[in-house]
Amino acid sequence: MLRCFLVTGVLAAMLACSQDYEVNPDGSTVEPPETGDPEPNRPPRDPRPEETGVVETEPEPQDTATPDTEPVDDSEPVDDSEPVIEEDPPPADDCDHTSDKIYVVDRQRDALYLFDPTTLTFTLVGPLDCGMWSGTPGSMAVSRDGFGYVRYSDDLVYQVDLTTMACSPTTYGGSFGTFGMGFATNDGSTWRDTLYVANDRQLATLDTASWAVGTLGSMPSQSELTGNADGELWSFLPLENPARLSRIDKSTGAELEHLSLPSFPSPFNIDAFAFATWGGEFWLFVREFGMGQTTDVYRVTADGVMSTPLRDSGMDIVGAGVSTCAPS
Repeated sequence: MLRCFLVTGVLAAMLACSQDYEVNPDGSTVEPPETGDPEPNRPPRDPRPEETGVVETEPEPQDTATPDTEPVDDSEPVDDSEPVIEEDPPPADDCDHTSDKIYVVDRQRDALYLFDPTTLTFTLVGPLDCGMWSGTPGSMAVSRDGFGYVRYSDDLVYQVDLTTMACSPTTYGGSFGTFGMGFATNDGSTWRDTLYVANDRQLATLDTASWAVGTLGSMPSQSELTGNADGELWSFLPLENPARLSRIDKSTGAELEHLSLPSFPSPFNIDAFAFATWGGEFWLFVREFGMGQTTDVYRVTADGVMSTPLRDSGMDIVGAGVSTCAPS
């Protein structure tokens, strides 16, 4: 009996050890509870790296930035069409009452003449009758609407109707001294022009509506002015050494270019001078001191070549004017 119990106990213990059973004090065994399947939806445990031989690495970061796209322009569309230029046509009767030739003032006869550069002839327009107290004429300019403006020795400006020759004083107050004058268009694309005046020190504008002087810049010496339809303003400086013609800046009076006249008469011999442009060339009217001397007419080409096509014209010219209607 005893032997059987011992054998049976040993066998039970061995069996319990091999199957991981629990053994009761009486030698009986207790079966372990069934574990069943793993919990549902739980992923299986990953093997350790040392168990698999696979080295874990950090996952590469994912690019979550927004992909590049063209920037959205929500601004107003740009109009790249050509700018619209407002038309400013001249009046219907523009230049109808003004000759496109050169007007000159004869001091001896106190009269207005037309000079034709193509024939070198003078034609009487009419006598100047601006009053016995006006003194003698000294300079002139011509507008494209049919009026001439003559500065007299009393430093006042008179308006002359070029059709009727009626003369009347303007309200200019004579504050700018002795000056030469001429009209030039505001630029090469407009018919509108401005009256410029120059004394021995300054360039200015003279408003023909208010007769106010607007100073622009300095001048080297006494000069005469002329302009054209291309918007250019030129000065004649006979008292410089040598004499020269200068194209000047209409805003500042600065010299932009010049034509030198080395063979021009000495400034000490000049009694009176006048100046106008016509057909792209320049016409100078110069009277030297001396008994019996009359005005010589000089021609200067666009490249500065000077000649004297007419000597002793029989005129005593002290002013010349050409409108911007003249060919340029």
